Amino acid sequence: KTMGNIFCVMQALEELVRKNALYYDIMCFEWRWTVDKVELANQVSADVVETIKDKIKGLSTDIQRLLSVMAFIPQSVGVPVLKELLMNDEDNSLDENKIASLLKEASEDGMLMWSTESRNYVFSHDRIREASREYVVEEDRDKMLRHMADVLQRLGKGSKMEWCLYTAVDLLNSLPPEKVDVADLIKLNLRVSKIARSRGSPEKENMLLRESLERLQPFKWNNYDQSLEVYNAVIASECNLGNGDSMSTAIDEVLDHAKSLQDKFSAYFAMVQHLRISKDYRTAAHEGVKVLNMYSYNIPLQPTKIDLIREKMKLRLAFKSRSYASLLKLPIIEDPIFELFNQVCWDSLFSGQPRLLMVVAWTAIRRAIEKGVERHLPHMLVALGTLLGKKGNIKAANEIGNVALTVSENFRDNKADYSSTRFANYAGIIFYLQSFRSGVDILHQCYKDLRFVGRFEPALGSQLNYIYAYFAAGYQMGTIFESKLLVVDEFCKSIDKSGFAASFQIHRQFAMNLRQRSDHPTLLNGPAFQQDTAIANMSDQARKMTLRDASIFRLELAFIFNDSECMAEMLETLSGYPFEDQVISRFYIRACFMGLAAFSLAEKNCHAIGNKCLKYFRRMKKLGSTNAPPAYFFIAALKKPTKKAFTTAIDSCREASMPHLEAMARERYAMFLLTRNELELANSCLTSAYWLYFDWGAHGKSLSLAREYPFLKTAKRAKGTGTGSHVSSRSGTATAKSAVSGSVQNSGGIYKRQGTFNYNSTMSSRELIKKRR
Repeated sequence: KTMGNIFCVMQALEELVRKNALYYDIMCFEWRWTVDKVELANQVSADVVETIKDKIKGLSTDIQRLLSVMAFIPQSVGVPVLKELLMNDEDNSLDENKIASLLKEASEDGMLMWSTESRNYVFSHDRIREASREYVVEEDRDKMLRHMADVLQRLGKGSKMEWCLYTAVDLLNSLPPEKVDVADLIKLNLRVSKIARSRGSPEKENMLLRESLERLQPFKWNNYDQSLEVYNAVIASECNLGNGDSMSTAIDEVLDHAKSLQDKFSAYFAMVQHLRISKDYRTAAHEGVKVLNMYSYNIPLQPTKIDLIREKMKLRLAFKSRSYASLLKLPIIEDPIFELFNQVCWDSLFSGQPRLLMVVAWTAIRRAIEKGVERHLPHMLVALGTLLGKKGNIKAANEIGNVALTVSENFRDNKADYSSTRFANYAGIIFYLQSFRSGVDILHQCYKDLRFVGRFEPALGSQLNYIYAYFAAGYQMGTIFESKLLVVDEFCKSIDKSGFAASFQIHRQFAMNLRQRSDHPTLLNGPAFQQDTAIANMSDQARKMTLRDASIFRLELAFIFNDSECMAEMLETLSGYPFEDQVISRFYIRACFMGLAAFSLAEKNCHAIGNKCLKYFRRMKKLGSTNAPPAYFFIAALKKPTKKAFTTAIDSCREASMPHLEAMARERYAMFLLTRNELELANSCLTSAYWLYFDWGAHGKSLSLAREYPFLKTAKRAKGTGTGSHVSSRSGTATAKSAVSGSVQNSGGIYKRQGTFNYNSTMSSRELIKKRR
């Protein structure tokens, strides 16, 4: 009957002892039974829960009450909470000392055990909890649960005691309708569902809302306000989880019974949002405009230039010669229509409808000037700024982005909106002028906050931008960084986001190709990502985007490992994509290495691509971008290689704290010097590049250089620098000194060991060093 389960065996033995069918012979030191084997078998129940219930009968009444109350609390509780829960109207309440004594006694009886983790008593086994629940008579159980729920609601104040509300609502939901006040229970379900949503538990929120909806059915719409609130909450929850059928049923119910257009807004908004979730951005934008036009707006679905001019004049009149900064002085309001304005703007951006975006955004700004600032306005401003940035109006985009960041500070308590605004702002606006290093940590924090509140898609978008900025800034890579990418990749798979998963797999394989020795380092074909297999089963759009991302990183690998054939192939692939991207850090990597690769190849038809990239970075440099100079000067040095061009590029990379680009620039400078037979200086640059690659985490590239130039195998860092060309891990700067051990000789590939000297990349400093010697 026990099936060999040790817990069941122990309970069976205790049951037999209680029934005097078994006793321990202290003379013989063994167990003996007082009945035959057939009768012995009848003494033991086949159900271990029934056995434990028989054991509970033999305990004191107070311990029975204690176990019954604890059985309905899903987590361990302390003595003060148990005291409140054990109070009743029969004036037989227990004090804390008595409860502590009862807990100890129950522990000695094997029912409870002390948990060192929670510092409280817990059930020794789940079967004991189950038996304690079933031990209570149904009528007494309902009364006890109502009492417990009332006490827990009273105790559920503050974030540390929120578990009391979760437990209270679950206890009341387990009772039949006739035993509870349904209206109050619905209110409690709505209250706790909001807490669950704010704590990043959309599934729990949805479960509570469905319970509210089920309780509401017998008298739905009798209480109009409560019914509308429940259905609107259910619509939003089902939409967030992608449950289209359940959402559509709730939408139809609201549209059939809602009394006003304002009451129907949530239903209309969810219909638009569902289109967006299905990636039909164009249709979502148009349907959103139709809903806005129901509220006395007259926004054309396909605005003309005349419409644009008209709306721009209206906006100027509304601003009254003031700038966007005047929005900072407006009052804070609640206005749900701004959420629809915000969504239509982003849908228009994603679907390539710039005129529609500007008309909708300007209309929303005029409404804000008239009524006040709502929490979705900053995110909508970021959409407008992102569009202006893509169109080349960086100055206006930066102004709007800074205003959006400042306005969003009013809504810090709303993690979802605040983090979404910051993430989109850095990804699409701020990085135009500010360094990538300034936003890396912010993007990672946005990812954690958005994931915490259950906004998984924007969370992954933030993490994706974090990785692009991480690569663009030249932060150190390694196994720990690859492990982080693996964790995010597994999270993507767990929530069925295969597109995001493919991107993180590409990044991890890129880092592995740089770190490990490989015969084909420019191929993304390894344990993290296999390009041909991965894109074979993708849709056309997903395949196109994945191929673009893979080609960007293959191009960088090809430039690093000097693979001309791969560079030409990747340039041809990337040339087929528009020369723009709303993800600034990704476009930076793409444009930078397209320009570098174009001037590294002998084919003149590639130079047009290089000039296009050079023109882009020249313009960004003039606008004040801190990221543009390293790329601009490096590309310019490859276009017209001179000593001055290369030293300017190296200095620029070092000043911008981009060690990866500095390593590449020093290596290319060394190649240039070798053609001029300046062997000692070339040797210095190669050694610097070797240690920079090593510190960046590109150990595979360092090994490749050491194979090509054997003197690097014994190269040492300069004393006092700590690295070959010292680069701090996160926020420090790079120093100019480098170590060299040995020099490159051009006679038969022979390498001779030379002395060590300090090298400064500026020409004047190098001449001074020579004169001293």
